[in-house]
Amino acid sequence: MTSWTRPVVAIFVKTPGRSSIKTRLARDLGRERAESLYLDAVDCVRESVDRSRLPRAWAVAESGAADRAPWADAPCQAQPAGDLGTRMAGVFIALRARAPAVLLIGGDLPQLDPALLGRAADWLTVPDRHVMGPAADGGFWLYGSSAHNPTSGWPGLPYSRPDTAAQFRATIGGSAEAWLKLPTRTDLDESTDLAAVCRELTALDAPTAAQQRFRDRLQGIIDG
Repeated sequence: MTSWTRPVVAIFVKTPGRSSIKTRLARDLGRERAESLYLDAVDCVRESVDRSRLPRAWAVAESGAADRAPWADAPCQAQPAGDLGTRMAGVFIALRARAPAVLLIGGDLPQLDPALLGRAADWLTVPDRHVMGPAADGGFWLYGSSAHNPTSGWPGLPYSRPDTAAQFRATIGGSAEAWLKLPTRTDLDESTDLAAVCRELTALDAPTAAQQRFRDRLQGIIDG
C-alpha cells in the first residue's frame, strides 16, 4: 500500500460507462460530448497535479473500477457508499493515514493551477491547518488539511447550495489563522459555466498542453 511523505492530492472521479457523468452538462450538450469533455477535464487536472510534483491518487466512485483504465496510472482509493460528505470523509481518512496531509479536488476543474496546489501543500506542512478553494456557485473546488480527522461534520451536510463552503468550514472550525483561502474558481457543471471556465483557462500564466487544448475546445463550443 502506497504511503507518501508529502501532501497527496486525491482526485475524485467517475468512470464512463459505470456512472452517469455531468448530467446537467449533458442536458445541453448531449451525453457523449459531456462525457468527452469530462475526460478531457480530468486530463487537465492530472497534468496540473503532475506539474506541481505532488503525489496523486484517484478517488474512484464505482466499486470495482479502481486500478482500471483510465485510473491505472496512480494509486486508487475507492469512495465509500453514501452522500458526498461521507465519500469525502472516507477518502480523506484512508489517505491521511498514509500521508502528512490530504488535498481533495474534483476532476472537473480543467483550469487548475499547479502553483495553487504548491501553495496549498506548503501551507499544510504545519499540523492542524486547512485550505479551501471556494467555487463560484458557493461550494468549493479544493479542500485540504493536515489535521488528523476533521471529518465528523461532513456526512449529512447539504451540498450543492450557495452556502455549502461556509457551512463546510463551520463544521470543521479552527481559528482564522489556521485557514488559507485560495482564489475562487468555476466548476464545469453545466453549459452556463463554459464561458467562465474558458476565461479562467485563458488567464493562466503557464497553461499545460492539456489546458491549452481544452481552452481551444471550449472556445469552439462557445463560438459554435
